[in-house]
Amino acid sequence: MPAHSTATLAAPRTFWSEAALAAAVDAVFAEALVEELAAAFRDEPSAEPAITDDAHQAPVIVLPDTDTLIRQAGIATGPCPPDPRIPTRSGQLARTAGRCAARAAWVLLKYSTLFAAGVLVCSIRLLWDLTFPRAGTTRQLETAPDPRPEAVRALRAADFLQATSETIRVRGWMQGDFVTPDGVCVIGAERELVHSGYASRKTATDANVYLRSVIGRRSIPRWNDNLQRTEEQVHRALLAAAERARTAAQ
Repeated sequence: MPAHSTATLAAPRTFWSEAALAAAVDAVFAEALVEELAAAFRDEPSAEPAITDDAHQAPVIVLPDTDTLIRQAGIATGPCPPDPRIPTRSGQLARTAGRCAARAAWVLLKYSTLFAAGVLVCSIRLLWDLTFPRAGTTRQLETAPDPRPEAVRALRAADFLQATSETIRVRGWMQGDFVTPDGVCVIGAERELVHSGYASRKTATDANVYLRSVIGRRSIPRWNDNLQRTEEQVHRALLAAAERARTAAQ
């Protein structure tokens, strides 16, 4: 026996573990098996008959052209008609003119109604004054005779304004008319004093100059008929005007 046959073959130090050696052997056999299978698939023909393209060729479907499809679908072609929701320029002008005419008619109707109502109220009031003279104070005061000169007292403007305030306090104060059974306004109280012979018209005119300077208004009736006016304000204005006239020695 040769000498080399009796020598012991030493395994590599890498495979001193039996588990590592078994894993390496399995890996080698797996690679060899993959290579053999790949070569077999490349060299051996398939057992199944080859399927040509003609066998799987689908039936040919010929579609009509686009124009034919559009006609069959009933689709209208050509330029798009204008949108009916957008009016033309003449339509817009007509609509604007219609709105302006409607507003003008409404304004005319509103103010005509107010004017007719005002005329009706004035007519009813005038008819009431003509029918009942005692309630129509304007007519009664203007038709009353002037007091005789010898019956008029020589009253100063300050005393006249104070007497006007006292008359309003006794008779009651009112707005919207000169004299009523419920009371008198400033001018109504002055007219009663003049017509009763308590003072002359000149005294009333002089007194109203001081009263206008206190209230800062030219029209005393409008100041009296203000909706925010109160009786206390009227008395304060009359007494302040009387004090101003007294300071001026009238």
